[in-house]
Amino acid sequence: MPRINLLPWREALRKKRQKDFVTHAGLALIGAASIVLLAHVTVQGQIDHQIERNTYLGKVITDLDKKIEEIKTLKKKRDDLVARMGAIEKLQSTRSLIVKLFEELARTTPEGIVLTNVSMGEGASTVKINGFSDTTARVAEYLRGLNKSDLLDNAEIIGEGILAKDSTAAGKSATPKKTQAGFDGKFAFSINAIITPTATMTDAESSSESSKP
Repeated sequence: MPRINLLPWREALRKKRQKDFVTHAGLALIGAASIVLLAHVTVQGQIDHQIERNTYLGKVITDLDKKIEEIKTLKKKRDDLVARMGAIEKLQSTRSLIVKLFEELARTTPEGIVLTNVSMGEGASTVKINGFSDTTARVAEYLRGLNKSDLLDNAEIIGEGILAKDSTAAGKSATPKKTQAGFDGKFAFSINAIITPTATMTDAESSSESSKP
């Protein structure tokens, strides 16, 4: 029986398989490298795009911060202006109130009463009146007149007394010495009163209040 030598065929098949393996491995390596390169390019492109967006957003945020600072500055200027306007309105109302107060005091002060000092409390809500009178009855009359006033309310005496005369040592003739010129021996009084809310209104507020039904 003849023998057939298969070794060359097997060797050729083995070499072919090795060659195919190397070829496939090379193609796989090239494919993997291509995928990695493509992924790198894609990711880098996304990173560059995000950096551009971040740069743009940073510029927009900076512009917004500047605008916010400008708004804060304008708001502060507005608040200062409103405060000044409020102070001016308060000053105008206070000046008007002072005029009304002195007119009312001149109208309600009876004969025999002399006012020495008139001072307004904080916020122009109260007034303190100091003065002298010939008798306590005149002070009581004056107090009733203040309580009937449209400008003042809850008037009450907070201090009263007779001015005393100083005298020299015992055995010597007493020489009157006035504690305040012209008011020796008279009745001193101090009155506190509340200024009514309608009195502190400005002219515009009074007109608005009177126009309500």
